[in-house]
Amino acid sequence: MRNGRRWLAGLFAASLLLPVPALAIGKSAGTRVSTRQVARATARDLVLHQLGERQQFVAFRNSLRASFRNGNDNGLTRASVERVIRDVLLDLRAHWRLETRTRTIASSFDFPDL
Repeated sequence: MRNGRRWLAGLFAASLLLPVPALAIGKSAGTRVSTRQVARATARDLVLHQLGERQQFVAFRNSLRASFRNGNDNGLTRASVERVIRDVLLDLRAHWRLETRTRTIASSFDFPDL
Protein backbone atom coordinates (compact mmCIF):
# COMPACT_ATOMS: atom_id res chain seq x y z
CA MET A 1 0.00 0.00 0.00
CA ARG A 2 2.90 2.29 0.69
CA ASN A 3 4.12 2.04 -2.91
CA GLY A 4 0.65 2.91 -4.13
CA ARG A 5 0.66 6.12 -2.12
CA ARG A 6 4.08 7.07 -3.44
CA TRP A 7 2.95 6.37 -6.97
CA LEU A 8 -0.14 8.51 -6.50
CA ALA A 9 1.88 11.34 -4.97
CA GLY A 10 4.36 11.16 -7.84
CA LEU A 11 1.53 11.28 -10.35
CA PHE A 12 0.09 14.35 -8.66
CA ALA A 13 3.49 16.05 -8.55
CA ALA A 14 4.10 15.29 -12.23
CA SER A 15 0.76 16.87 -13.16
CA LEU A 16 1.90 20.09 -11.49
CA LEU A 17 4.85 20.25 -13.89
CA LEU A 18 2.65 20.26 -16.99
CA PRO A 19 2.13 23.60 -18.74
CA VAL A 20 -0.89 25.61 -17.64
CA PRO A 21 -3.53 26.13 -20.35
CA ALA A 22 -3.89 29.65 -21.71
CA LEU A 23 -7.54 29.86 -20.60
CA ALA A 24 -6.56 29.20 -16.99
CA ILE A 25 -3.95 31.95 -17.09
CA GLY A 26 -6.50 34.42 -18.46
CA LYS A 27 -9.00 33.58 -15.74
CA SER A 28 -6.43 33.77 -12.97
CA ALA A 29 -5.13 37.13 -14.14
CA GLY A 30 -8.62 38.59 -13.94
CA THR A 31 -8.90 39.23 -17.66
CA ARG A 32 -12.01 38.21 -19.45
CA VAL A 33 -11.58 35.39 -21.94
CA SER A 34 -14.16 35.27 -24.69
CA THR A 35 -15.82 31.92 -25.18
CA ARG A 36 -17.90 30.75 -28.07
CA GLN A 37 -21.60 30.86 -27.33
CA VAL A 38 -23.55 27.73 -28.22
CA ALA A 39 -27.15 28.26 -29.23
CA ARG A 40 -29.58 26.13 -27.28
CA ALA A 41 -31.97 24.10 -29.38
CA THR A 42 -35.68 24.00 -28.77
CA ALA A 43 -37.31 20.75 -27.78
CA ARG A 44 -38.98 20.56 -31.19
CA ASP A 45 -35.64 20.89 -32.99
CA LEU A 46 -34.13 18.16 -30.82
CA VAL A 47 -37.03 15.79 -31.49
CA LEU A 48 -36.86 16.36 -35.24
CA HIS A 49 -33.09 15.91 -35.27
CA GLN A 50 -33.26 12.69 -33.26
CA LEU A 51 -36.12 11.41 -35.42
CA GLY A 52 -33.93 11.84 -38.49
CA GLU A 53 -31.10 9.98 -36.80
CA ARG A 54 -33.51 7.22 -35.79
CA GLN A 55 -34.56 6.82 -39.42
CA GLN A 56 -30.90 6.59 -40.43
CA PHE A 57 -30.36 3.93 -37.76
CA VAL A 58 -33.31 1.86 -38.99
CA ALA A 59 -31.95 2.04 -42.55
CA PHE A 60 -28.48 1.07 -41.29
CA ARG A 61 -29.91 -1.85 -39.29
CA ASN A 62 -32.00 -3.13 -42.19
CA SER A 63 -29.13 -2.91 -44.68
CA LEU A 64 -26.78 -4.68 -42.29
CA ARG A 65 -29.22 -7.50 -41.67
CA ALA A 66 -29.97 -7.81 -45.41
CA SER A 67 -26.31 -7.96 -46.40
CA PHE A 68 -25.59 -10.86 -44.05
CA ARG A 69 -28.84 -12.73 -44.62
CA ASN A 70 -28.31 -16.10 -46.21
CA GLY A 71 -29.72 -19.56 -45.74
CA ASN A 72 -26.58 -21.35 -44.63
CA ASP A 73 -25.26 -19.35 -41.67
CA ASN A 74 -24.62 -21.20 -38.45
CA GLY A 75 -25.92 -18.53 -36.11
CA LEU A 76 -22.51 -17.08 -35.34
CA THR A 77 -22.74 -14.51 -38.13
CA ARG A 78 -26.23 -13.53 -37.10
CA ALA A 79 -25.17 -13.11 -33.47
CA SER A 80 -22.22 -10.94 -34.54
CA VAL A 81 -24.46 -8.74 -36.68
CA GLU A 82 -26.97 -8.33 -33.85
CA ARG A 83 -24.13 -7.43 -31.47
CA VAL A 84 -22.88 -4.70 -33.83
CA ILE A 85 -26.41 -3.35 -34.18
CA ARG A 86 -26.89 -3.31 -30.40
CA ASP A 87 -23.55 -1.56 -29.82
CA VAL A 88 -24.37 1.11 -32.40
CA LEU A 89 -27.78 1.63 -30.82
CA LEU A 90 -26.19 2.07 -27.38
CA ASP A 91 -23.76 4.63 -28.80
CA LEU A 92 -26.63 6.44 -30.51
CA ARG A 93 -28.63 6.56 -27.27
CA ALA A 94 -25.62 8.00 -25.43
CA HIS A 95 -25.34 10.62 -28.18
CA TRP A 96 -29.03 11.48 -27.71
CA ARG A 97 -28.63 11.70 -23.91
CA LEU A 98 -25.83 14.20 -24.36
CA GLU A 99 -27.90 16.28 -26.77
CA THR A 100 -30.94 16.19 -24.49
CA ARG A 101 -28.95 17.04 -21.36
CA THR A 102 -27.13 19.97 -22.95
CA ARG A 103 -30.12 21.02 -25.09
CA THR A 104 -27.83 21.43 -28.10
CA ILE A 105 -27.71 19.64 -31.41
CA ALA A 106 -24.27 18.16 -31.70
CA SER A 107 -22.87 16.99 -34.98
CA SER A 108 -24.89 14.22 -36.55
CA PHE A 109 -24.16 10.67 -35.43
CA ASP A 110 -21.59 8.84 -37.55
CA PHE A 111 -22.64 5.29 -38.32
CA PRO A 112 -19.71 2.89 -38.78
CA ASP A 113 -18.58 1.91 -42.26
CA LEU A 114 -18.74 -1.81 -42.73
